[in-house]
Amino acid sequence: MSRRLVVGLVALSLMGLVLVQYQLLRTGLLLEKGKIDQGMRAALADVNIAINRSFETQLMLQRLSEQRERELASPELLIPHRLEDSLQLFVDQALSRRGILLEYELGLLAPFLKDTLLVTTEFHKENDRYEEFRRRLNGQLTSTCQCQPELHLHVDHLFNYLLGRLAILIIPSILFLLLLVFCLAWLIRNLNRQKRLDEVKNDFINNLTHELKTPVFSSSLLLKMLRQRLQNQQPKVQEYLNLMEKENEQMKGHIEKVLELASLENGKYELDQQLQNVHSLVEQLTERYHFKLEEQGGRLLLDLQAEESHARVDQVHLQNALQNIIENAIKYNPAPLQLRIRSYNTDTHLHLELADDGIGIALEHQKKIFEKFYRVPTGNLHNVKGFGLGLSYVKHIIEAHGGQLALQSIPGQGSTFSILLPFERKERLEKETINA
Repeated sequence: MSRRLVVGLVALSLMGLVLVQYQLLRTGLLLEKGKIDQGMRAALADVNIAINRSFETQLMLQRLSEQRERELASPELLIPHRLEDSLQLFVDQALSRRGILLEYELGLLAPFLKDTLLVTTEFHKENDRYEEFRRRLNGQLTSTCQCQPELHLHVDHLFNYLLGRLAILIIPSILFLLLLVFCLAWLIRNLNRQKRLDEVKNDFINNLTHELKTPVFSSSLLLKMLRQRLQNQQPKVQEYLNLMEKENEQMKGHIEKVLELASLENGKYELDQQLQNVHSLVEQLTERYHFKLEEQGGRLLLDLQAEESHARVDQVHLQNALQNIIENAIKYNPAPLQLRIRSYNTDTHLHLELADDGIGIALEHQKKIFEKFYRVPTGNLHNVKGFGLGLSYVKHIIEAHGGQLALQSIPGQGSTFSILLPFERKERLEKETINA
């Protein structure tokens, strides 16, 4: 999975989480608003009951409603203030019983008379800033007052109050979202840094291997010239020359492998994919290993049962990939070794299984074995040499073909490498042949 895809998925997940949190917050606010509405209605009903139980409050309301016909006398000028105090006391007690701690402005209106009986200082009949709660007062009060008054409560900053009630949920959510944003930024920073390091590393490997190719080529040329000059020398000299040429060729192979692997990782290498019979490629490749394994007391078994065996592959690279698996099995497992190569089809893929009955690979190493430069630890034993590039190369080659590579291994029982390649159906091949 590419870095951009990972970052994109994480960013998409974060946006989705923010959207979910927003919807949860909105739902929470609506629920709290519903609870407040219900509580306010119940509180106003309690205020209505309290007024009907207070004979003094009823008398003050009656006198206040009559002031249009008869002005308040000097001792009665305190009635509005006393009535306001009484109403605020009833409202405060009713709200407190329901755990509602809101600041409000109070108004007592008489819609039937189109009159305002009483309002507090900041009360405004028309104001969008306020959330309004109202209750028509009824009961004994109605017959006493003859004015059908309505009690209005205007609440300011209700949204802030609701947010405060949800603070125990909102604050942790914001903190965790900020933490996720920080982690995403840190991930992007590290991925970019890792990308730059990979580019520097690949440039270094490319430069180093190109520099190494020159002396290796020169050594190969000198060995050929030396062989021509010493072709009549003792057999021992020829043996030394053969050994030097073999080591030189091995060095050339290692350098080419590093270059090809770096090119594959950079996406600069293009496979020469052509329609091939994979069974034929496997048979050609394994010819050289039959005798080698039999000489060690083992054997190589071919069980190529796939009916659809044609696929578009790069012959050289696919054979090199299979060769790496086979040679690893021979190198890392004691003789005698039995190696079995099996093929079969599923709906869309050609399966190749390369199984051995060797020492197997421990579970903790199986996930890392396809990493570049990784080698399974062997303690102080260094009887098998290598750079840990073979299986990394195999994985890149198979994936470059649009396939998959998997490993199943049990220590002491052996390992099975499974390769999946998209195949070409016979019907399609026959049509292409006819059209050609």
